[in-house]
Amino acid sequence: MSEEITITATDLEDFEDVDVVEVLVTVGDNIAENQPLVTLESDKAMMEFPSPQAGIVKSIAVAVGDKINQGDPLVTVENNVAAVTPEPEQPKDKTDSSNDKPEKKASEKKTPTDENKPVIIQEPKPATVKSTGDDAYASPAVRKYASELGVDITAVPGSAGQGRVVKEDVQGFVKQNLTSGRQSPERTNSNYTMPDFGQFGPVEEVALNKLKQVSAQHLSHAWHTAPHVTQFDEADITELESARKQLKQQVEAEGAKLTMLPFIIKALAKTMAEYPDFNASVNASVTALIRKKYFHIGIAVDTPRGLVVPVIRNVDDKKIPVLAKELMEVSEKARAGKLTPKDMQGGCMSISSIGGIGGQHFTPIINYPEVAILGVSRTQNKLVKVKEKIVERLMLPLSLSYDHRAIDGVAAVKFITSLKTRLSDPWSLML
Repeated sequence: MSEEITITATDLEDFEDVDVVEVLVTVGDNIAENQPLVTLESDKAMMEFPSPQAGIVKSIAVAVGDKINQGDPLVTVENNVAAVTPEPEQPKDKTDSSNDKPEKKASEKKTPTDENKPVIIQEPKPATVKSTGDDAYASPAVRKYASELGVDITAVPGSAGQGRVVKEDVQGFVKQNLTSGRQSPERTNSNYTMPDFGQFGPVEEVALNKLKQVSAQHLSHAWHTAPHVTQFDEADITELESARKQLKQQVEAEGAKLTMLPFIIKALAKTMAEYPDFNASVNASVTALIRKKYFHIGIAVDTPRGLVVPVIRNVDDKKIPVLAKELMEVSEKARAGKLTPKDMQGGCMSISSIGGIGGQHFTPIINYPEVAILGVSRTQNKLVKVKEKIVERLMLPLSLSYDHRAIDGVAAVKFITSLKTRLSDPWSLML
């Protein structure tokens, strides 16, 4: 016998109001397991949501332009499996009065099972001064958003069902503090009046896609929250380039491309292990460092839709050829717009490389809440003094931006010096 199963959105716990940009199936389609159903656009990437099972599409619950969250229904699929006997409904309490049933707000989304679920009423909890947010009724995404703005979520009154705090509540709380004269964690340009550029000549207004809009907000928040300092230096990678050429054919035989970046990733992880304050985040109250015991490196990738930062995990445990292969795979996935939210979470420190484009030095913005980011520019052959002789060496420009709340200048110089030493001895990176 056949069974109809509703497929719901999963892996969206840290994201709210994800846009549906494309519906890839129609009613009556015979779909296979893992076949894409819809294309979603989150804060950081576009992704295809696959079907967890095969079957025939009976109905579609979403349309292009809809916004969905964790657990929202996507499609209903009929598959041929043994019939499942439904559990008998629990008898209703005859003493219940219709006046006792709360009216469901029209703004709340319904799922196919909402009709059978009891409605639980919770009184909104009073605001407290706890910084953990344990007493606040809010999703993990909203808690994270409030933490990034430096807002105590327990002090924010919730406007959604059962007193739930939503993103708009946090924004309103910050605006209220601004108008009341209290200090805000971020600057604002809401009072700035944009001039009419059309009076000077022809203009064109091009809308930013969602990825660039969210990136702009994230970068602004990072810039205003973390006091940036950038340390510039150069690494002698003459020997590293020689080692890369020797390993290139072996790595390419395994289906990967060997660039300088896997060596830099490995050297960075080893240097972070030596200087653990670089593998950390400043807590929300700016009273402590959260040191991480894992080494996940974010790699900035330029895509047609904008810059994304996928994360390569546990790089300290991986050999150079493995890192080369993973780097190639994640870059291709990013450019195809197929990264998932989890692909871009958990980074400890990021690398932004513009070496393939040009330029010698730049100031990369920290990928907050990380405390540092490494900028890599184009190599140059230079005449340098080595053991009292002037010789030509291949030099790699480096830009280390760091959060001055967590790291001082002396530590930054020691860090980049240690990193340079590792890059000049590539064979030590293969141990």
